[in-house]
Amino acid sequence: MVSITKIYDKFQTVIPLEIRNEFNLDKSYKVEWRINDNGKVELDFIKDLTLDEMIGKYSAVEDIDSVKLKHEFKNNRF
Repeated sequence: MVSITKIYDKFQTVIPLEIRNEFNLDKSYKVEWRINDNGKVELDFIKDLTLDEMIGKYSAVEDIDSVKLKHEFKNNRF
């Protein structure tokens, strides 16, 4: 599949509908851009996870007080 989009003011562009549908994208995603070793642009779609979505998916080296962590997260103390 090939899609072409325009670059607008402030260098914004639109992710084509076909791509959004294929990857089930919504506004909770960010686009990660990088240049590979061959000089080509690559991108990935990174989903912003809430703390509740992260709990249970990751493990820590040290014990964590999850109540304290959730409180700090909600108050932007990272």
